[in-house]
Amino acid sequence: GYDSADRSWHNGVTVAGGDEFLRGILVYSRRDGQETENNSGTVDAYPANWHSDAFLASGIWQPNDEHKLTSTFDYYHKTNHTHYDTWDSSGNSTIGTANQTSQTRRWGLSLKDDWTPMNDYLDSVSTKIYYQHTEAHDWTYMPDSVTRRMQTVNSNYDTDTWGLQTALAKTLGRHDLSAGFNASTSKTQRPFSQSPIPSVYSEIMQPEADSRSYTLGGFVQDKINFDLDSHNFAIIPGVRVVHQSTKPENLSDLAANSSVLTESSVANLYGKNSDTQVLPSLTFQYDLTPRLMTYLQYQRGAQFPNASQLYGSWNLGSSYAGSQQYALIGNTDLKTETSDNLEWGLKGEVTEGITVRTALFYNSYKNFIAYTRYTRANNPGQFTNVPSNIYTIYQAENRDKAYIYGGEISTKFNFGTWFEQVNGLSTTLALGYSEGKSKSSYSGDKYVDLDSVAPMKAIVGMAWDDPAKRYGTALTATFVKGKQATATNRESYSNSGSAITDASSDYMRVPGYGMLDWTAYWQVAKNVRLNGGVYNLTDRKYWDYLSSRNIETGTNQDANDKALAVMPGRTWQLGVNVDF
Repeated sequence: GYDSADRSWHNGVTVAGGDEFLRGILVYSRRDGQETENNSGTVDAYPANWHSDAFLASGIWQPNDEHKLTSTFDYYHKTNHTHYDTWDSSGNSTIGTANQTSQTRRWGLSLKDDWTPMNDYLDSVSTKIYYQHTEAHDWTYMPDSVTRRMQTVNSNYDTDTWGLQTALAKTLGRHDLSAGFNASTSKTQRPFSQSPIPSVYSEIMQPEADSRSYTLGGFVQDKINFDLDSHNFAIIPGVRVVHQSTKPENLSDLAANSSVLTESSVANLYGKNSDTQVLPSLTFQYDLTPRLMTYLQYQRGAQFPNASQLYGSWNLGSSYAGSQQYALIGNTDLKTETSDNLEWGLKGEVTEGITVRTALFYNSYKNFIAYTRYTRANNPGQFTNVPSNIYTIYQAENRDKAYIYGGEISTKFNFGTWFEQVNGLSTTLALGYSEGKSKSSYSGDKYVDLDSVAPMKAIVGMAWDDPAKRYGTALTATFVKGKQATATNRESYSNSGSAITDASSDYMRVPGYGMLDWTAYWQVAKNVRLNGGVYNLTDRKYWDYLSSRNIETGTNQDANDKALAVMPGRTWQLGVNVDF
């Protein structure tokens, strides 16, 4: 297939075969492309040239009716070459060009056993062991922001994960019982180098300590089924218990090339973090009709602190600014982010020819992790374990609480149900709306809009599918409301006892837009199928809110970023599938 947006080609092959005892599948995919073109008309997207290879092999051995063994190997590798402008610290002018090569690799192995004894104790048991390795390597040749001399920066992010998962199921009368257990260990490494180091003002330290984490979890659930006047009704209580423990490793790497930072001082700052969370859930399901179901559910959620929040570090080993020296640091005393999620929904066929899926939700969050500014003069208690060369820190903390509410609905009308002459004609309507606000623990703060919540979106589509599925086409209109993220002073709040003030800067307002896409397919022959489409038919100039929401408007770099962020104009795709 070909995509004009980034001039990319995709070639793939899938081979599968076997019998009831032994079978397997091989999948290979190759992609080659360039930068995704924007539609700004003033600033072209930065050049890029990339390619990727993906491979999957899976085999199944089913020696009898009780056991099915599945082994899987997957591999992915992407290389991207690009160059882009480097700006000065004021954002007023460029100081040179950075050239970057990025390598992303991932491979994994798994072995799974599906056992269906169907005895008095168990109906089924599924057990899987797995290993996954990931790499993200960036090589960048770039000018230094102070001396303007060229330097090479290598930044890697490598993980190795081993894990075990098992799930059990048993039906006893009206009870559908299920339970499970999982365990995993993950090692994270952050190799980093800079050569040559242009000056003491420009030295970049390893951005995060190496770490190892251990996770244990288990769950039980009971679906209790009832018959209420010939309507299915179910109550589904459940609980999940999760424990995670993370500790830093190789702390001496953070002190490398620093004249003031030692391994012992870093060890005083960064230690072990562990927590256990009990996460209950409760769901009610009721079949209004055999094809239409409504539900109400509550679920407790948790997000453990990640390695970057616990052991992230920037500028910690520097000592060139005296009492003005600052650093960004992690926090091993972080609590787990938690959420309470409530949702009501309806899904299924309202009547013959009309399907619907709708939901209303309210989610509240506590212990949101963000960065807080402290100074040694105003907050000496925060500097007990901070190296003496640092006078101002930006430290990860459980700073905010938030809530998000909203709803969504999607419907599909098949007109052929009522008018045989237009059998194959259908219409899709969808609408999504959500609103969110957050508030920090700072004195005088108030709830402000949560910038990570997307604006309202509506979709209207009309499609025609030949009843014999020989061909089909669809026209889809997408409408997105404009939105402006709200700037705050939370990142720069002084913590000196005074109340936080409103921000004086503004983010760009991301305008709303409407866009048309046309797609089609044609079954040319029994084994040959063509599919393609033209996207953004009217060549509309627009921005994606979630990727553009934090662009400011004060500097030349801001204006350049705004132009770069324009999404693609009119593009087209064409693909062919050949089955043997």
